[in-house]
Amino acid sequence: MGCLGFSLNMTFRRFRRDERGNIFILFAATGLPLLVFMGGAVDVARFARYRTDLANAVDSAALALARQHGDYSDPEATDFVTQYIDAFGVEDSQFTVQTYDAKRLEHGWRVTANGTMKTMFLPIAKLRNISANLDVMKADVLAEVSDSTNRLELALVFDNTGSMNCGNVETFGCAGNWTNPGAGSRIVALKAAAHTLIDSLMPAGGEDVKIALVPFEGDVNVGSSVVDAAYGGHPPAWLDWSDQAKAKYNGRNFGKYDFVANAPCATGSNCKFVGHKWVYDKLKANDANVKWAGCVEMRAEPYDLTDSTPSASVPDTLFVPRIWPDEPDSSNDDGDNYQNNYLNDGMSGNAATAQKSLTKFTSIAWQSGRKDTTFPFEHGPNWGCPRPIVPLTNDKSVIDAAIDGMLSYYSTGTFIPTGLVWGWHVLSPTEPFTEGIQPDDPNYARTTKAVLLFTDGANVVSGTNNHNHSRFSGYNYTGLQVDGAYRLGSANAGTAVDNMDTKTAQLCSNVKVNGTAETDDDIRLYTITFGEMSAADEALMRDCASLDEKGNHLHFHAPSTGDLQSIFSQIGEDLSTLHLSM
Repeated sequence: MGCLGFSLNMTFRRFRRDERGNIFILFAATGLPLLVFMGGAVDVARFARYRTDLANAVDSAALALARQHGDYSDPEATDFVTQYIDAFGVEDSQFTVQTYDAKRLEHGWRVTANGTMKTMFLPIAKLRNISANLDVMKADVLAEVSDSTNRLELALVFDNTGSMNCGNVETFGCAGNWTNPGAGSRIVALKAAAHTLIDSLMPAGGEDVKIALVPFEGDVNVGSSVVDAAYGGHPPAWLDWSDQAKAKYNGRNFGKYDFVANAPCATGSNCKFVGHKWVYDKLKANDANVKWAGCVEMRAEPYDLTDSTPSASVPDTLFVPRIWPDEPDSSNDDGDNYQNNYLNDGMSGNAATAQKSLTKFTSIAWQSGRKDTTFPFEHGPNWGCPRPIVPLTNDKSVIDAAIDGMLSYYSTGTFIPTGLVWGWHVLSPTEPFTEGIQPDDPNYARTTKAVLLFTDGANVVSGTNNHNHSRFSGYNYTGLQVDGAYRLGSANAGTAVDNMDTKTAQLCSNVKVNGTAETDDDIRLYTITFGEMSAADEALMRDCASLDEKGNHLHFHAPSTGDLQSIFSQIGEDLSTLHLSM
């Protein structure tokens, strides 16, 4: 121990006398500046993130303020942007916003916010006698935006099929849970996300933003006002509401009738197909509560994929009141159960003959428990008819209520063209709905038209082994033949789906170009898909969407319900930017 103590003592003395330098002096001279430099870089990076978050919040607040169109005073506008920016949650223990300000400009607003970040490493520089205040870094953010003088017309086209009652994954029986879908269901998540979008786009008043809602399944519902007009003796000219069929597919599921002899017939110059009005009138005569609910079939080709204005001189341009035929009694079953047998046809033998028979409508006898008169029409002529369309409106409360009222009921399956073409129709200034802005309106050139299409599934045809070959839909039965051709090109369900996909692709192209006689202006088309989809189906919906200004498809896929809020918010921001900057 003595030798070790002597050795250490001598080493320390040499170190103390060494004039070549000292490690502590070296650290003071170089280590401290290095720490300030490296730590300062961390502070600067943190500051850049905080400032970006604040800038995004200020930009969004300025856009939202411009959309209000209210006669805000500067203090009222400042209160508005304060609450709006606070909702972004940019502040924490290290970053605070001291001041907010909004000032009215000649044609818009200037919004500013001043924030402060506490530094962590830069204060060390005080040890080097640097006098600058490095305890905080200040972020001063400014945004200017013009009042919105542009207009937006948006059609929300929402899938209301039964699978929307399921959660992220479809489980057995979930599609039938329409009376009380769970909090984690797709329909609940869609409603919440849609409200977020509406809140971001629609001010409390004003006419610059109009929104329409198109719920769809196998077909769409044009609304009670059209129904009331038809039964009130004033059917719209675009509806084939007649005893004798005019349009190609009207009455084709029923037998013929001699309107001179007032009797069913098979041949003769007076032997004509009955119109669906005739059938509904017979049902309503038996029970006043049984009547057409408002759903329409897809128009005959090629008008099913266009926005051509309906004309009585071209019957196939008219819309046919949709009726799910009474299917044969079980005694007539020819190999598979029929889904919608609501009348006692009193016939035995050939099922197709029993389904077409008009005799059962002259002496109506309802099947027990199947005279369904109220939505969602679990049986009867209106089975599968969804909630009605809400035409373009600037009344936010109307759209909000319609969103809340959507109900997903399983019946026919997903038919994307039926929803998409009506999203186009509601934006059009011509019949059936005329709320869209007219080309001769001075604001027409400043109006953005857009469709947002949401679906949780691909096109589907529910095939059957009976003579209809499928369930009924807006495209009728796949087994229906007119003039030797099947309605969807084939009685085979798989081939019919392929053909419907082809129709979907063509319709997407037509909608985006918006090529009508009235205008050739583009419609901005957004598509949202949900859950598990095949690569081909995903590609169909991706290619359906418009391209943004950078050439990217405006298509979004939500793997789960939790993704919908973010997607709808992104679309809202995109539409807001277009609305304010075009």
